[in-house]
Amino acid sequence: MLSKRWPIIIFMGMLLNISVSANKAAQAYILPPEQIIEYVSKQTAKIYNFHFVVWAESPDPELPKTMMRREMVIYAARPDFLRQEMVGEAGSDITLVSSGRRLSVTDGHLLAEPLRHEDIFAILLHANSPQTLEAVLVSEQVDLSQAHLSRFDKRIAYVIGGPPGEGKSPQFWCDKDKFLPLRLIGRRVYHNVADLVDIRFLSYQKVGESIWLPWVIEFYRQDTLFLRLTVQKAYFNERLPDSLFDFEALAAKYPPPPPPSMEPAEKPPQDLEKMRRYLEKKYE
Repeated sequence: MLSKRWPIIIFMGMLLNISVSANKAAQAYILPPEQIIEYVSKQTAKIYNFHFVVWAESPDPELPKTMMRREMVIYAARPDFLRQEMVGEAGSDITLVSSGRRLSVTDGHLLAEPLRHEDIFAILLHANSPQTLEAVLVSEQVDLSQAHLSRFDKRIAYVIGGPPGEGKSPQFWCDKDKFLPLRLIGRRVYHNVADLVDIRFLSYQKVGESIWLPWVIEFYRQDTLFLRLTVQKAYFNERLPDSLFDFEALAAKYPPPPPPSMEPAEKPPQDLEKMRRYLEKKYE
């Protein structure tokens, strides 16, 4: 009886051995994090600036399930310049970011604002060296010592950081074949308060020879979408005027907001004042 089963046992053993060997081989083909970063930066180095016209959608504060939509123009250039212009019937709101500074123009007045975590998204698309990309990931507390494979937006992706299956730890995701940035879960600490942002690059389209750009960019906090950018028009590697990123020119053009009003409280209407005097005399 055993002699009849022996070929089957040998065959099953061979299958098990092949399966184990294949699994080890698959694991061996996961690139080390430093090589993944190098390949991603070769892709992003092809883009040294970009200009997007987008629809910006965010939840209505009064109706969270309703999305408000406005047109926005975005300019980004190396090393870390970012300019955003929200266009509407009331005029334009402008934001300029670079080198730890953030200026915002709202209702014709200039404000110096704290940096916003999500402003780093542009650097991920035009990082020009492994060192630049690595510096961003380190600042976002991504563990550069480990990498694994996962799936995102119907793509097989390399994931730097971990552990695998943990969706709330700092991680950087890229397409396994094209090495396009797909996602960054990053952590920053402001005044001892941790902020975790999730930036997702979706719906890539080919815009040039071996050049791809995302057509949808989403920003999440605590698994909640707070901003979606849907690209309508995309331009890249054009000559952008230096004036777009001139902080001094922007500050000179727009005044700061007026100081809080120190005027006395508004006097009551004349009829009410007469009534007050009448009542005072009546009950003296």
